[in-house]
Amino acid sequence: MKKIACVGYHATGAGVIDDLFREFDNVAQGKYEVESRLLQDPDGISDLEYNLIENPHRLNSGFAIKRYKQYVERTERSYKKIFGKEWKRISYSYIQSLVKIEYKGYWHGDIWLLNPVLRYYYYAQRAWSKIAPPIFRKPSYYNYFPWLTSFHVDLTREDFLLKTKKYIDDLCKALVGSDSSIDYVVLDQLLSPTNPERYINYVNDIKVIIVDRDPRDLYLHHRLHKDHTLPSTPHEFCITYRDVRPPKQKSDNILYVNFEDMIYKYNSMRSRVLDFVGIEEEHHVYPKKYFNPDISIHGTRQWLRHPEFADDIRIIEKELPEFLYRYESI
Repeated sequence: MKKIACVGYHATGAGVIDDLFREFDNVAQGKYEVESRLLQDPDGISDLEYNLIENPHRLNSGFAIKRYKQYVERTERSYKKIFGKEWKRISYSYIQSLVKIEYKGYWHGDIWLLNPVLRYYYYAQRAWSKIAPPIFRKPSYYNYFPWLTSFHVDLTREDFLLKTKKYIDDLCKALVGSDSSIDYVVLDQLLSPTNPERYINYVNDIKVIIVDRDPRDLYLHHRLHKDHTLPSTPHEFCITYRDVRPPKQKSDNILYVNFEDMIYKYNSMRSRVLDFVGIEEEHHVYPKKYFNPDISIHGTRQWLRHPEFADDIRIIEKELPEFLYRYESI
């Protein structure tokens, strides 16, 4: 099954790709505005690769397995909206496939993962052992949690990637279910736009579409919606905007598009996206039902409607000239 990842840099408009493919009868995806970030999130698949393959360690590797297991549990409510009730079962099966040996034991890092009651019980018992009369003290090696387990991992990178690709394939099959008409799966925000080549290695047959947006509109979106993710001052905004955009990676599997081009050059950009993905025109059965450029156009050139931010916009135009959308090209 072919995968499409639509990716942005936060509020840069990647949703236009998500919405566009909702109009196709052979494309499946999760519920609206639910992101599948499992490759790029902290404690996600990329972190697993680092701790299991790039920097394997007798303690850290098993700890990373536990962290991913907690990630699966923590995100269950969201990911069930994408992959259905099979999310947890498939993920646990994947975790087990990475483990060579599971045994009784723990180290101090595992204490950090305990629920607060057990964690504070442990600290209290350790403190008591230091001040209690010798007859009541427990030795430093005392096993407070004999039921805890540890994991030993020994994988080659090839093994890890094969198992991970199968994991993503199994999740996508769960998303599609028994619908034999589906040829593509859209996974929103599956990977990071700053280093997409790293994440492509985890997925079979994937095309990545990265959407960026004029910094002036992104800044105003941030300010008008009281978004707390990005800096609120124009100078700090410009610093972060530039820093999170390294040179574009050249790959047959990556397409960079502008949010504005998707709107102002809808017909040509739609054809370009379909050609890139390899999907046939005949499957576009609900054109402009979810992505209507006549509506999305209101999200562009917002600074013309908000003169109160004129000073901020001038700073952005001065500091980020190469990122401004060239409206004269329309």
